[in-house]
Amino acid sequence: MIMFRNSRPDVERITRKLTLLNSDGLQASPATQFVSCVLSFKSTVTIHFNGKQYPADRILEVLLADLNGGDSFELEAEGPDARRAVDRIGRLPMFLPEQSVSAKPFLRWEALD
Repeated sequence: MIMFRNSRPDVERITRKLTLLNSDGLQASPATQFVSCVLSFKSTVTIHFNGKQYPADRILEVLLADLNGGDSFELEAEGPDARRAVDRIGRLPMFLPEQSVSAKPFLRWEALD
C-alpha cells in the first residue's frame, strides 16, 4: 500500500463583507495602504464589487474597483493564512468607524496583528 503525504498546506477560503467608511473612498493613499497589507500575506485576496472581481494585490486593479465612501463589497481570501488576512484587512482604519480610529490616534495598522 502506498501512502501519500498531504504536500499541500491547509488552504481555506474566507469571505467577508466590508464597508468602506472613509469619505475619500479607496483612492491613492488608502489604496496603497490596503495593497501593502494584502501583500503581507501568502493568500490570494480578491475584491468582489458590482459583479466584477479585482485582484487586491495590484494597486491599479484596486483603483479600478472605484470604491467610494459607504460602498460595501465582498473581500475573499484563499490560502494558508486567509483567515488572518481577512481579519487584518478588516481592521484597517478605512473600515473602522471614525470614533474607534480617533480614540487611538497613534495606533497604526501595522501593529494590529
